[in-house]
Amino acid sequence: MEKKFIGWRVVVATGLLYALLGNFGLAAAQLAIPAMAVDPSVAMNRSMIGLGFTVFILMQGLPGPLIGKFIAKYGARKAFIASSLLIIATGVLMGLFAGASTVAYVVLFGVLLSFSCTLGGQIATQTTVGSWFVQKRGLAMAVTMGLGGLVAFAFPLVTNAAMGEAGNWHNGFYLISAMAVVALIIAFALMKDKPEDAGQVPDGALPVGAEAGATVRQAKSEQPASKVYKTTQPKTSREAMRSLPFWLIWLGSFSVFVALNLAVSSGVLYFSGQGLDTGIIAGAVAVQGVAAVAVNLVIAPLADRIEPARILGVCALLTAAGALLAFVCAPGSAVVLYAYYILLGIGFGGNTSVMPTAFANYFGIEDFPKIMGMVLLLLSVFSALVPVIAGAVFDAIGAYTPMFLAVAIIAVAGGIASLLVPFPKRS
Repeated sequence: MEKKFIGWRVVVATGLLYALLGNFGLAAAQLAIPAMAVDPSVAMNRSMIGLGFTVFILMQGLPGPLIGKFIAKYGARKAFIASSLLIIATGVLMGLFAGASTVAYVVLFGVLLSFSCTLGGQIATQTTVGSWFVQKRGLAMAVTMGLGGLVAFAFPLVTNAAMGEAGNWHNGFYLISAMAVVALIIAFALMKDKPEDAGQVPDGALPVGAEAGATVRQAKSEQPASKVYKTTQPKTSREAMRSLPFWLIWLGSFSVFVALNLAVSSGVLYFSGQGLDTGIIAGAVAVQGVAAVAVNLVIAPLADRIEPARILGVCALLTAAGALLAFVCAPGSAVVLYAYYILLGIGFGGNTSVMPTAFANYFGIEDFPKIMGMVLLLLSVFSALVPVIAGAVFDAIGAYTPMFLAVAIIAVAGGIASLLVPFPKRS
């Protein structure tokens, strides 16, 4: 009797965990912290508020190698559980003490919440999906990220409702803990690290019984030939980082992160300076999120047929086109505004889906947590410089315009790099 394949159930659970643990903390904080900043009882200037976000971004990448080693040793399920427990505690502490001092705010939000969210974020998510799927890895990764993004649409509304008309920022932080409780239940009830834990193999069901081990090996050997390159000789993180393909794929993803960080830090200010109403800009930012989720529906069937690294290259080039449009944007052009954010959404949404798949396919899943830990560390550290550079450029010349041209050039270079990733010839 065959055991029903639970991989897609794991995908749904992983997508929910990615949203609740990896995304909700920052989504809620983006509303709760501004409310805290205008609270007369909180003695904290805007520079210190910004410092918390800077530290948060850096902590999304700095612990990456450590988290990768943890997941490689203990598994993604334990990472999700540990993340849930840490976020529950951190959310409560933020509700009680985040407004007490700058040090408390930076430590609780910038360091502890960011680390806790990262522990249950991309590395654990991508490791789980990569372990459960081989032939359909691209589809599974896209579904996971798409589901996470779809759920995340409700986060601002839920947080705003919890804070109420009075803007009770304490409730916004407590809500982070409440969502982590839900995640903890999901992690305990629905998660399995890999198919072998359930007597199954990647992509499909497996008859269970006394010969399960032999059947697993046989089923793996009978996997149909893939339409995209998937290594049969996994690399260690050190071996991966010494190879040209690692850096070509990384450059493609880095260029998209650079574009996103410029948009997050300076996009609203830039387009406001172009004479566009803030309400119109907010609408365009929302459309960016819609585009990011929608692109997953397109990429899902493609990433198992077209090399993910090539798709990443196209995403980077589309991002470059958006940045170039922003650079030449005429004052008051809502059409360019929306085109910019739609292209950015497509580029970043595509990157989120295909970048981890590209690394998993090329270097294997065995050392994937450590590889992704280094990837996220490098992405975070280098792309975090963008807001600082953009601010310095504006202070020097009174405009952000050159930054959009620079981002367009970087994205073109990253796109070309991903398109040039070499693949071994099939025997």
